[in-house]
Amino acid sequence: METFKLTSQVGADGKLKLEVSTHLSDQPVEVLVVIQPAAPMVAAYPPDYFARLDRIAADDLVERPDQG
Repeated sequence: METFKLTSQVGADGKLKLEVSTHLSDQPVEVLVVIQPAAPMVAAYPPDYFARLDRIAADDLVERPDQG
């Protein structure tokens, strides 16, 4: 059994066209297709994340008491 994970584009006609090469030839095969919308690409951090984090850290300094 071979497993493939692909990202593809559905055409304007609503059809998804797949062409997959295998090492098999001239024999019946069983094919399972699962279609789900791809997750949208999002930035890992908002553009101003680190600037805001720096401001928060500057406003809330943590003081460590003497340990000795």
